Amino acid sequence: MEASTMSGSNFSQLLTTLMPTTVRRGRPYPLCREWLCDIYFTRDQIISNAIILGRIGIGIIILLLGTKMEKDFMRSITTTIFLTILAAESFTLYCEIVNYLELFTASAKDSKQFIEQYIRWTRDLVNVLFSYNDINSMVMLVLLLYCCRIATHPGNRINAFPTNTMCLILQIIPFFLSILTFVEGVNNTTFMRVLGSISRVVTVVSFLLIVGQIFYSFVVLMRELPYEAATSLDMQVRDARSRLAWTLVYMIIPTLMLAFSAADAVMNVLNVQGGPNTPLRGLTIIVQIVKYLANFHRPTYMVIITMAFLPPYRRAVPLLFCCCSFCPQIHVEPLPRKPTEMSLMYRYADI
Repeated sequence: MEASTMSGSNFSQLLTTLMPTTVRRGRPYPLCREWLCDIYFTRDQIISNAIILGRIGIGIIILLLGTKMEKDFMRSITTTIFLTILAAESFTLYCEIVNYLELFTASAKDSKQFIEQYIRWTRDLVNVLFSYNDINSMVMLVLLLYCCRIATHPGNRINAFPTNTMCLILQIIPFFLSILTFVEGVNNTTFMRVLGSISRVVTVVSFLLIVGQIFYSFVVLMRELPYEAATSLDMQVRDARSRLAWTLVYMIIPTLMLAFSAADAVMNVLNVQGGPNTPLRGLTIIVQIVKYLANFHRPTYMVIITMAFLPPYRRAVPLLFCCCSFCPQIHVEPLPRKPTEMSLMYRYADI
C-alpha cells in the first residue's frame, strides 16, 4: 500500500477499503449459490465473524452486570461507554451480513444496485462511529475520574449531580464532533477543515485533562478519608480511596490507547505528514495504524479491564455467573443501605 494512501486524517478508512464498494469485473454471478458458501466461509472469515459475535456477547454481559449491582456512578458511566461500543460492533456485524449477501447477486447490474443501496454509504458511517467512540471514551473517563475524586471529600463538599442525566447530556459532545469529522470528509473546503479541526482540538484537550486528573488523583490518594466517610453506609463514599486506586489501574490501558488518538489529532492540526520515505512519514503511519487497532480492539480490552478492575463489576461477576443453585458455595452479601440513609452520591446515581 502506498504511503499516500496511509496518511489520511482517519486511519479507520483502511477498514473501508476491504468493503466491496465497486463491482468487480470478470467475476461470475452469483459467486455463491448455497448459504454455506465456501467462498465466504473461509477459516479466517469464520474466526473474524466469531470474534465479532463474541465481542457483542461480552458487551451485552457488561450491560447485564449493571443490572446486578446497586446504584453507582461507575455503572452509569460504564453503561454509556458500552452502549456506543455495542452500536459500533452491531454495525460491523451488519457490514459482514451485507457483504455476504452481495455474493448472491445474480448479475453485475444487481451487484451494482445492491452495493449502492446497502454498502457504499457504510464507509462514512464507519469513520463516524470510530470518531464517536474515541471522543465518548475520553469524555466519560474524565467524568469517571472526577466522580471518584469527589467521593473522597467530606459530605458537605460532595457536589453530587444526576449521573445518568449528565452522561446523556455529554453525548452531545461526541455526536457533534463526529458529525463535523464526517462533513469535513464530504466537503473538504477550507471552512470545513477549520471546523473539522475542532474535534481534534477537543481530543487533545480531553486527553490532557485525563492525564492531569490521573496525576491529581494520586495526590488525593495520599489523603486520609474523613471520619464520616469511613463510617458511611454508602460504598461509593466508604470505599472511595480504594475505588479511586482501582480506577487508576483501570485507566492505564485506555489512556495508552487514547494517546495515539491524541497524537494523530496533533499531527492533523499541525498538518504533519513528512516526505516520502522519511522517519516522520513512518511515524505518522505507525500512529494511525495503532489508533485503528485501538479502535478495533476497544470492546475486547474494555470488557477485560472493566470486569477485572472496576470494583462494582468485580463484585457483580459472581452474582451473574455463580449465584445460582449450581453454585451454593458462592455467597455475596448485599450492601448495607437503608432508603433513609442514602448519601448524595447514592441518591443521584441513577437519575
